[in-house]
Amino acid sequence: MVIVICGEHTNTASGVSTELEIAQEEEIPYFLLYGRTTKKCIKPKGAKSTDKIYRWTWDNLKKLINGDR
Repeated sequence: MVIVICGEHTNTASGVSTELEIAQEEEIPYFLLYGRTTKKCIKPKGAKSTDKIYRWTWDNLKKLINGDR
């Protein structure tokens, strides 16, 4: 499982996009989390348009790890 914590400049982090594309190719489950609560968080370029960024809470994290997305 891959967890991507998104921040203000995630879209410019080439390594993040590469890792995400590998996860997609290998069919490894992944999800995106907001890394900041008061700033704009941006999806990595490798993310699909349908990928949602989820709010970071312990409850959400438990649900997402268990496949609730």
